[in-house]
Amino acid sequence: MDTVNHGGVAKIMKRWIKEIRKHKRDLCKFIFCILGSICIAMIVSLGSAAFYYVKGGENKGKLAIDATKIQGKGAIEAKEDGFIIPERGGIIEIDFSEEVFINKLQYQYAVSEIPELSKRNCVIKLYTENIYGDKSVKKIKDDYFLNMSRSVVNIKDKVSRIAIMFPKSESVMEISNFVIDNRFKWNPYLTEVVAAVLFLVLFLALFYKKNAKYPEISAFVCIIVLSSSMLLMQPAYCSGWDEEIHFPYAYDMAVTLDGEGTPQILDYLVTNYAWLDYHHEASIEEHKDMIQLMNRLGEERKQPSPDKCEIVMSSIGYIFQSLFISIGRFLGLPFYLVWILGKFANVLLYALGMSIAISIVPIGKRLLTVISLFPVMVFQSTSYTYDVTVIVFLTIGISIWIKEIMNKESVFSYKWRIIFVACMVLGCMPKAVYAPLLLGSLFMPSTKFYSSKDHYIFKGGIILCFLLLMSTFVLPTLLSPPQVADVRGGDTSVVKQLEYVLKKPFAYGIILLQNIGCSFEKYVTGEMFCNMAYIGRGILSIFYSVWVVGIALTDVYEGDFHNSKVLNIKNKVVSLLIILATIVLIWTALYLSFTEIGKTKIAGVQGRYYLPFIFLLYLLCRSEKIENRFNVEKYQMFVTGISCFMLIVQIILFFLVKSCI
Repeated sequence: MDTVNHGGVAKIMKRWIKEIRKHKRDLCKFIFCILGSICIAMIVSLGSAAFYYVKGGENKGKLAIDATKIQGKGAIEAKEDGFIIPERGGIIEIDFSEEVFINKLQYQYAVSEIPELSKRNCVIKLYTENIYGDKSVKKIKDDYFLNMSRSVVNIKDKVSRIAIMFPKSESVMEISNFVIDNRFKWNPYLTEVVAAVLFLVLFLALFYKKNAKYPEISAFVCIIVLSSSMLLMQPAYCSGWDEEIHFPYAYDMAVTLDGEGTPQILDYLVTNYAWLDYHHEASIEEHKDMIQLMNRLGEERKQPSPDKCEIVMSSIGYIFQSLFISIGRFLGLPFYLVWILGKFANVLLYALGMSIAISIVPIGKRLLTVISLFPVMVFQSTSYTYDVTVIVFLTIGISIWIKEIMNKESVFSYKWRIIFVACMVLGCMPKAVYAPLLLGSLFMPSTKFYSSKDHYIFKGGIILCFLLLMSTFVLPTLLSPPQVADVRGGDTSVVKQLEYVLKKPFAYGIILLQNIGCSFEKYVTGEMFCNMAYIGRGILSIFYSVWVVGIALTDVYEGDFHNSKVLNIKNKVVSLLIILATIVLIWTALYLSFTEIGKTKIAGVQGRYYLPFIFLLYLLCRSEKIENRFNVEKYQMFVTGISCFMLIVQIILFFLVKSCI
């Protein structure tokens, strides 16, 4: 298979367009995948809505609950049109005397000002019968939002009594207007998920030969479809790691030159990010209410600030997000669509970047596809963050390095050198701790260069780039270390931590090894792969661990350079050394900045920090002793299909079932 000439977005797209023109039947099949999946998804979602509408029986429509059936207990105070819930809490009971089918329970609420980090919620107990006809109790947690006015709870069952239990809180609430909503309720998110599933099934089955020939195109389509589905179903508030920091910065970059006032929604998202409960199980109606709130607060603006957005090294990671935000604002889109468009910039960058890396790398194409479809990777691509820029460009750079060390007979051309250095530098600019990954190119043999002089010039340039990247965070730390490292609190100080490291380097080395060793397995296996920040962690951790190791061992198709399909011992050792050096830098940086003085447990390090080199790490598992005689076309379809299936399970559990049905 030709792997050397597969680089570049233009070449990838030209090959794909050429194939479509040569085989018009493929175009018809692709259109059939799109239209067929949409039509069937519409039928399924409308059928689901019709099913629950019919189950309403005589109680169809929107029905107000008789006030005589509602009673407040404990400290709850009844008023003319509802109840007042004091700080002590209490219980509101609704007794129907007989079983009544309820699709959705709706009521109005008003929450007084809630102290920071305090939440107002309740537990709803539903008294019903199970499948055996025995009495049973089902519990549903219902959370409340500031600036929202109604709660819509998905019941979808026959109930005889409802008990709404309010725990103690630091705020007072007013509850009123209890309504049973048994109207015909179409769910667009159900349509979206079903359409995505059907499209991928048809695409992988009908194009299995093309997908094996062009695995980069297969990966691009799967990433775009699944990440877009996840993006559209996310709650309309910050749910990714540190989005309350990244989004304002990306937005400020987009508007820094026009002198426009900051929208109120930025203050709402940033101030209340800890209060916006990431376990919030919102119905689709509440999801729409949050979108409307975002649009309304997006129109309300404060006075323009004289401060301009500060451009720093990490700003490179916000360029695409800021560009798409600017496009949305130029088109006059509602704020929610501007918010989505900024996130889609990362989705597009991630899908294109990973497909280019898969096209370039001569071995492990299926392995990289599987890794690119990890829930944590796809979820990050739907968030405001510069981590996507880091992962994408470093993965492309690593793929170029692997291509060059595998193809020993060809010279490392100037074109690929420029692309390699550019990708590695761009990937390291937001987080310079990944600079050691650049050093792998120092161990390329002299035969990869035009002359000895060319060889030394290149390696000298690599060392210079490495030193410049390292200086961006080492020199400020040494010359003017901040007295307080973590502004969020805690007894942190870079100065005092440096004193510990410099005075007792051996003791720090032991602390470093202990922390790395204790967390290594957790950070490079399924537990990390299923982590979706504030949304939650998936349930397939063990399956992902087994799956990625299995693919790393069996994806042995490519690589005809000197009949080698794996990295040799020298390159494996080099890979391990640069990965270890990167890990040491990550832990040391977090030790200085986020760990309290004198503590031996390093704080702040997360498994997602290992993602930029996770592909290279698993690529080291490949062995020449393992053969895979399975048909490559079927293997490609099987591997991609299973990876998509596992990701779809996470999307359904955490976005559809949990939040929107």
